[in-house]
Amino acid sequence: MAGHFVKKGAKLLKHAFKNGDEVVQSTAKKVAKSTPKPTRVLPKKDHQSNKLNKYGYNSRDWEALSDLSAGNQKPQFRGDDGRLNYHQFNGKGKESSFRDLNDKQQEVLNRDQKGKLQTKREVRGSFLEDKPQVVDVDSHHITPVKSLAFLFDGLDEFEARKLINYFEKKGVYIGNDPRNAKHLSQPDHTSVHNEYVKRSLLKYNHASLEGMSMKDRLKFAKVMVDEIKQANEIVAKYNSPAMTAKEFAESVDRVTRPELAGYE
Repeated sequence: MAGHFVKKGAKLLKHAFKNGDEVVQSTAKKVAKSTPKPTRVLPKKDHQSNKLNKYGYNSRDWEALSDLSAGNQKPQFRGDDGRLNYHQFNGKGKESSFRDLNDKQQEVLNRDQKGKLQTKREVRGSFLEDKPQVVDVDSHHITPVKSLAFLFDGLDEFEARKLINYFEKKGVYIGNDPRNAKHLSQPDHTSVHNEYVKRSLLKYNHASLEGMSMKDRLKFAKVMVDEIKQANEIVAKYNSPAMTAKEFAESVDRVTRPELAGYE
């Protein structure tokens, strides 16, 4: 459905229009050659109205279309609580809406059955809990779900938990456990994966172990533990780009509500 709006937006490129703090005036030819700009962050409260402009769009749709038409990512919208929101088109004839960025990404993770099997019930749904509220940050699985999928093939949840426990006793965390997350800038995320490839770590193309006993699977798991520890060393070289969501909220409280702020 976003493509429908992009086509409409292309027709607007002949116009000069406000794009945040800068004015964009372009043609489709120039846009195709342009370098994408960083994702913009706009105040959510300024774009909640459904009032239409002279082109028939509310302000949040207009901002999203302007960026898409310029070859950039759609803007994100920061709420008064400091959290980032994603702009979501909801189909023809329906109003667009805001979605909490972390909630939307977590839903995608929750639908992945391989990740679910590698994650204990008590930590499911919490992979992104400490993700900084900063644009262009990726949540990296230190141990990629695809890399361990071969170990879990054919296991039920009870058997899978035994395997997860084995890894945890070795001091490593897997699946969508938040302790398997490192929130990295997009360039750092790319660099980490390049180092994985360079060192042939945690590859995705292992043969399935379906039908194999747990005792024999643990022999392969031992090898993977060594690789995961090497991966942790790689990731440790890259620092988290910003404060966590909790730290952000506390910093806001210190400024705006000192009587409620939590001090360490």
